[in-house]
Amino acid sequence: MIKQLFTSLIVGLSFSTPLLAQGSSGAYLAAASANIANDYEQAALYFRRVLATDPQNGFIMQGAVVASIAAGQFDDGAEVAQKMTEAGFKDEFAQTILISQAFINGEFDLALALLADEEFRLNPLIRVLIKGWVLVAQEDFAAANLHFTTASDNDAISSFANYHNALSEALAGNYQQASDLLGREGAYVNRGSILAHAEILALLGQRAAALDLMIQGEGRSVLDREANALRAALVNDDPIKFTQIAKPGDAVSEAFLVLADALNGDNSSRLALFFARLAQMNQANNTEALLLIAEILTDQNQFSLAAQAFELIPPNDPFVVNAAIGHASALQRDNQPEAAILVLENLVKSEPNDLTAWRALGEVLRLEHEYSDAFDAYSTAVSLLSDPDDIPGAWQLYYARAITAERLKDWPTADWNFRQALALNPDQPDVLNYLGYSLVERGEKLDEALTMIETAVVARPESGFIADSLGWIYYNLGRFDEAVPVMENAVSLLPDDPIVNDHLGDVFWMVGRQREARFQWRRALSFAPEPVDAERIRDKLAIGLDAVLEAESNAAAD
Repeated sequence: MIKQLFTSLIVGLSFSTPLLAQGSSGAYLAAASANIANDYEQAALYFRRVLATDPQNGFIMQGAVVASIAAGQFDDGAEVAQKMTEAGFKDEFAQTILISQAFINGEFDLALALLADEEFRLNPLIRVLIKGWVLVAQEDFAAANLHFTTASDNDAISSFANYHNALSEALAGNYQQASDLLGREGAYVNRGSILAHAEILALLGQRAAALDLMIQGEGRSVLDREANALRAALVNDDPIKFTQIAKPGDAVSEAFLVLADALNGDNSSRLALFFARLAQMNQANNTEALLLIAEILTDQNQFSLAAQAFELIPPNDPFVVNAAIGHASALQRDNQPEAAILVLENLVKSEPNDLTAWRALGEVLRLEHEYSDAFDAYSTAVSLLSDPDDIPGAWQLYYARAITAERLKDWPTADWNFRQALALNPDQPDVLNYLGYSLVERGEKLDEALTMIETAVVARPESGFIADSLGWIYYNLGRFDEAVPVMENAVSLLPDDPIVNDHLGDVFWMVGRQREARFQWRRALSFAPEPVDAERIRDKLAIGLDAVLEAESNAAAD
């Protein structure tokens, strides 16, 4: 919903492209190269070196500002932002950093002055929300209330201003006023607004209404530990506290995080990172901001910085499972599988009843070909399913466990798990394709396999792997002429896959197109197939497919 609300607010936001500074080309080129690679620490270092010889270059200043903040070097970023302003450059990112710093330092009059400067193209959401919280920090609650109420005629901004007005009332202990604000239509703008209202209702003695909000109302879809703990506390009649914010800076942090969430994706990840870092700057323990920062950095292959963000999340945090899983994913992508496995092994020790933790451990182990241990992890996750029919993603556990069993050559167990996954999600194309292809490879139940794969093709017509499966079953059924166009389509969808090219070569051979078959086998070899597959392809090139099949048949008979 946030992305829909803020589409009109994020269009046009961009960073400038730094210009080459005279006499500092080496440092500039190093900065530019690091910047392109999203290596923010190195980019910040080299941009500052350029500034040492070209201190009045505004483009380089902006590069240093943005790279420093992206790297989490808040003091360095603020220092350059201040120099940029003093030099007369009107830059919204530098200005936003200085506003944030003024708020953190308690320089509220300065923050208001910076916010009021219309020469800067500040994001309107940030301008509205932060001004309101400056007024709250100055304990001018009446002015803050008036500001939040009348600040904008933009529906998206007004909705968030209403939510932040409710937060300010709750922070002041005015729970009824806060509840009235959150009870308005469209007031539930995010997860936090729902949890805040439930807590406030409970503090007003309206626990039944709070519980209804969390189990039947908007809160029913909020399925995380914090929300689950709130539901349990409401059911058990445990004491409830208002926990969504503890001070004005927490709300400023949330304002930046709202914008970061809206910007994440659609080629705006750098902007999202910038605002998420400002959320961290205002609230160092903002877990949701840290998770977003780490997610963006992982996607940008900045694994070291991502790990630093993950490691800032304390072990008792409600999102500790999310953090550990994200950390393990970053480590695995950084070619540190043993470290990734260790993170998840420690997680399941501390959270032995968490299904998602066991599933994540299974995923890492499976990707590392540790199939026996992966099977055990998936089995533990399956054992924690209270009722698979009530959990939409339960089929995925059986599917993953089936794959590990198939890799362990335990076909009866694999077959049972594949079929259990289909019982939970009957038309799931990945399961249909994997099971159907496995049956083809085993030479079993080919009619059933054909039906499965044809169903998968209808669901995923653009999948090269599924198209390959359909062509391959035609081949195994002796329907070679039908296999040709299907397998040619598979190669067009997966032109660099060795198995698909090898299969097309076999199909060509069977319809008498031997020269084209050899061409496809050579292509398959060029794409580095598994050693056993490569040896078989070389045999086909040397003596032909017929001779290879005859030799394999004789070997099987012996």
